[in-house]
Amino acid sequence: MASLELEARLDNLLSTAQEDTKDIDLFAPIPEKEECPICLIPLPLNDNEITFMTCCGKRICRGCIYKNVKNNFLVNGIPAQDLMCAFCRRKAPTNCIKAMKKLIKNSNSQACFTMACRYKEGDRVFQSDTKAIEMYVRAAELGLSKALAGIGQYYEHGIVVEEDMSKALDFYEVAAKKGYYYAHTLLVTFNGKNGNIQKCIQHLKVAASAGDQVALDGLMAYYKDKLLSKEELTKTLHAFQASCNAMKSEDRENANEFFPNSAE
Repeated sequence: MASLELEARLDNLLSTAQEDTKDIDLFAPIPEKEECPICLIPLPLNDNEITFMTCCGKRICRGCIYKNVKNNFLVNGIPAQDLMCAFCRRKAPTNCIKAMKKLIKNSNSQACFTMACRYKEGDRVFQSDTKAIEMYVRAAELGLSKALAGIGQYYEHGIVVEEDMSKALDFYEVAAKKGYYYAHTLLVTFNGKNGNIQKCIQHLKVAASAGDQVALDGLMAYYKDKLLSKEELTKTLHAFQASCNAMKSEDRENANEFFPNSAE
């Protein structure tokens, strides 16, 4: 189980996040999305369409990765192993774990989150849920909202920490208030178990408006069951399409063909 020190950090993290978000409406629209540092287009919701660069700690869209490969490998014939980062123009580190640990020392929140996922899955490191939650905590302390949702899942399933559905709910809610779209999907599950259909619909509307196809599909199901009005669905559809259009680019479309697994 979690050490007293980790439990104290978790309690402090939650209370701080709740204080920071106390004036934010849980069902407020998702804030403007993070942009790719190269093309300046909002990053896709799907992390499979984003590459975290361990050389510079930037998250780059697959469109810009594709453009870099196209210009340097496909056109100029530069060997793939010699390609430079599309952002910092350095070669990728040979030891990505060592590079991430360096980024973590420099307080890179995404590096902390990525390392948490690696510890959770045992990907190139020894599997450790304790280290994973510690990295989630560090990422959340550095302001990464999706790390809060990651912690909530540990409380929901009683991994490392004692199972506590109330705390899981609290972590999901602060993650949602801080702009993590998927936290709304997690909250749908909670409210669905309690039979609160209207809250489920509200959460799905927020996530769908941000461009989440799964959330939109959920709303369509409620509409077919006559639990959602045509006006509400139409409004959400317009917001969904606007968000999707804002994340589109020709390079990203080409990348989905060049990297066939990127859009899954």
